[in-house]
Amino acid sequence: MFYPILVSICQGAAIFTAQYYGQGNYQEVQKIFSIKLIFPSLATLFFFFVGVLFPQRIIGFFVDANLDAYKHGVKYLKIVIWSYLPLSISSAFAFTLRPLKLTHIPMIAVIVGMSTNALLNFLLIYGFWIFPALGVEGAAIATVIARIMELIVYIVLFFKNDYPFKTKIANYFKIDLDLVRKTFVKVVPLFFNEVLFTSALTIIFKTYSNLGQKEIAVINIADVISQIVYILASGLGTAANIFVGIHLGNNELKEAEDNANYLLGYSVGMGIIITFILSIISFIVPHFYNIQPQTKVLTTYAILIHAFMAPVTMLTRIPFFVLRSGGRVYEVLLLDAIFMWIVKVPVAIICGYVLHFPILPLFLAVEATRILNATISMALYKKKRWLTNLTS
Repeated sequence: MFYPILVSICQGAAIFTAQYYGQGNYQEVQKIFSIKLIFPSLATLFFFFVGVLFPQRIIGFFVDANLDAYKHGVKYLKIVIWSYLPLSISSAFAFTLRPLKLTHIPMIAVIVGMSTNALLNFLLIYGFWIFPALGVEGAAIATVIARIMELIVYIVLFFKNDYPFKTKIANYFKIDLDLVRKTFVKVVPLFFNEVLFTSALTIIFKTYSNLGQKEIAVINIADVISQIVYILASGLGTAANIFVGIHLGNNELKEAEDNANYLLGYSVGMGIIITFILSIISFIVPHFYNIQPQTKVLTTYAILIHAFMAPVTMLTRIPFFVLRSGGRVYEVLLLDAIFMWIVKVPVAIICGYVLHFPILPLFLAVEATRILNATISMALYKKKRWLTNLTS
């Protein structure tokens, strides 16, 4: 629950960050940053104290207390929970800097964090030189230090530069209740979207895993390789928030629409390129894994399914991000979480548990639902109700 709350507050507030920035109203940008800073931090403190007081109960909810995973999970949680507050504050910076066209700063912070995490994982999990082998506790310590390093990058650059959301520290603790109300109208649907979408993904994966270990390997490898689609879509989503949201805030509706149309066409073009890339590597990558020959063949076909669905996937994501930039959060909820529960999950359950499809037909059936999602996405996009200035 911690991460959905954090992300939904920051995403909902970021809608207004882009539009107020486009309007040139930096005072409101500062107030929005304050909302991203304070409310996720309060939620973080709640989860922190719950984790400190009841780590056994939290892990026991997911894992049998008699298993080794339970003991390791408790040890991990007791340490990693100290990373929650740095993550919360870093997220406030990241979701503010991106709409201000300062996307390179979150990138630098993430690189520092990931590099620190990778290095400390190497040193602390298995031990190296003067560093002891701490196992799962070492992984948790690495995560905490990495989050702190990431936050240090933001804080150093914050005091070094003059950002539009920069003001006296005391001003960040002054809450504009009317702005909070307006922001949380957008936050609540995004929160439910995060929770419902994640739970739907869990059920779909359970349907795949019910077929056996071989099938789990096929889906896991194919999903890892196909992350190129979702990474690119996420980047274009950030672009949509910037190049659409800023123009909406400045009442430049024609420019906002032109940019959205450009991003839509660009995303489909990139999806076609990804189709060719994934099609080629689908015959190469499985051979790097220590799996059975039959599993390699199945993995190749699973990656090919991802490959040919790439343009459709891109066609679903850009309208999603554009609608969100225009504050159409209930339509976002419809396209994402509600679609998952009404269409995708039933297809997975019927094909997996009732019709007993093998892994490839099952995977294809579930992925093919993206075509319907793309159709609905484009219909909502073409209605242009997202062409709205939320700051006026």
